[in-house]
Amino acid sequence: MKRYSKPLGKLLDFKQEFFNSNDSKLKEFKRIASLYRSQPRRVKCKNCDKAMDFLPSTCFTKLGVDYSFCSQCGHLNGAHEDTEVFCRSLYSDDLGENYAENYSAVDSQQYQNRVAEIYIPKARFLKDALAEAGEPPVRLADFGAGAGYFVAAAKECGFSDATGYEPSETLVDLGNAMIGSRNLIRHDLAELVSLIERSDATVASLIFVLEHLQTPRAVLRALSQNERIKYVFFSVPIFSPAALFESAFPEIMPRNLVAGHTHLYTDRSIQCFCDEFGFERLSEWWFGLDMTDLYRSVLVSLQKADSRSALLQTYWTEQFMPLIDKLQTVLDEAQACTEVHMLLGKKK
Repeated sequence: MKRYSKPLGKLLDFKQEFFNSNDSKLKEFKRIASLYRSQPRRVKCKNCDKAMDFLPSTCFTKLGVDYSFCSQCGHLNGAHEDTEVFCRSLYSDDLGENYAENYSAVDSQQYQNRVAEIYIPKARFLKDALAEAGEPPVRLADFGAGAGYFVAAAKECGFSDATGYEPSETLVDLGNAMIGSRNLIRHDLAELVSLIERSDATVASLIFVLEHLQTPRAVLRALSQNERIKYVFFSVPIFSPAALFESAFPEIMPRNLVAGHTHLYTDRSIQCFCDEFGFERLSEWWFGLDMTDLYRSVLVSLQKADSRSALLQTYWTEQFMPLIDKLQTVLDEAQACTEVHMLLGKKK
């Protein structure tokens, strides 16, 4: 099963902070980029573990960070390691309070709106994909669960046994309060692989998690070797035109290749890890936000360039917004968009 695209209009409602806080967010992302640049240079591809030499093969530089495609698997790598210091600065409560606050400053209605508009479609896609594979809604373990949005959506879509695992105590407490049960469990970052090895879930989900992990290969290996886990449902950011827009508009806050996203997947690099770890691709849903990123980049640039540009801003919005879904669909159907959701099975 392959699906493409989804309407973008509703998603813009959840991205207004990107429009309204461009300068402050860009400043913060520059700080994170500076921290990332201070880490040791990467010597092996994050995806396939092939040795890499960045100096002669750097493809481009953004916020002072070099990026290069792996010649073996096509994965886009940042030139520095995702060290424990770097990861904990972003994701743990003790050093990363701002990260948790970005997600915890929501009330119940906002939480439910996000579940309904963003995560229910993901859970329905998973349910449909499992049905095509001959599986009913089964025991689900969501790793990197955040505030539990996907767990809440899965429960609403008929997954009666859904548990989320998350290292941030702040997000675990928020999610359990919003869901109204203890479906989220806190764990230390270092425990993730052992959690997967011990899991008795039928389906393991990682929604925009692999790109944040210090050792994604160890996680993929654990998922592959746990015979109780029959399916892996994941989503990852993809190298797409959005990455080019971010380079073309250096004064606009980047969204796809920034902060914890120090590397990006490609269709080729996904197939590479599937082949290595014994997965087969069962169902895929390709869609992206490239056109919302382009819309935002132009609009905010107009605002920054001239305070009297209200007429141009209105013209841009009136001309572009009616076309945004059609334009994005072209990229989605070419699998050249910012993200993919995919259900994997185990090769026999």
